[in-house]
Amino acid sequence: MSQESRETAAIVLESREHGESDKIITLYTRNSGRLTGIAKGANKSKKRFLNKLELFSYLSLNYSENKRSTLVFISDAELHSSFIDIRRKIDRYNVATFIRESLLVATTEGEGDPEIFALLHWALQSLDLGKSCLDVCAIFLIRLFERLGYRPDFTHCSVCHKPFDLEQHYLFSHQSGGLVCRRCEEKITGSYVELNAGTIRILRSALIEPVDRLHRLKFSRQALRQSLPMLHRYARNLFQRDIHSWKAVRNMLS
Repeated sequence: MSQESRETAAIVLESREHGESDKIITLYTRNSGRLTGIAKGANKSKKRFLNKLELFSYLSLNYSENKRSTLVFISDAELHSSFIDIRRKIDRYNVATFIRESLLVATTEGEGDPEIFALLHWALQSLDLGKSCLDVCAIFLIRLFERLGYRPDFTHCSVCHKPFDLEQHYLFSHQSGGLVCRRCEEKITGSYVELNAGTIRILRSALIEPVDRLHRLKFSRQALRQSLPMLHRYARNLFQRDIHSWKAVRNMLS
């Protein structure tokens, strides 16, 4: 028996055909995190779903759960924004795709976090409005790690525990998730990358700024070339999964 209808804000992460007229939709919702549902008759509906279930669309979603299925039943949706410029401009689309895939790799069904939803909405809105694509990518990743409980530590050396010093040079250990000063370099196990003081400072700011002020952060080209490969490798180390859309983002750094 179907349960009572629920309403939530949602962003479409994946949409695929199911039979002749239905669609299977994966969304990240404000109230319940990741959900996968079936939209019956979506390909024939001219009122409930027309142009509403496209990738990255921001919706108000009405759905109900069914004890006999892991899929929720999507009854209708109201479109708030289609973020159309993301799909029209290749760099924005590539970064949005990387963000989408990272979120799918890092989260599981039904684990809600309104702050991750707010971060995702901020990222897509920023891309749609033309903010630097690579800045958005770096900020999204580091804030996602923080919300998942894997916050990188830029406050001190993870080996000798001496506080971060602007005059020192540091490496970031993907295994420990923290900085290692040059004096402790030989004690690193696993992969690492060099970060200069400017890169560390902008990453620290990205971790503490409120979401509504993240648009003020601007990464230098060097900071992006250091931080994005580091964040991608950190994600691979955490989730033990390749993020296939990284290649397109990496090419943007060239």
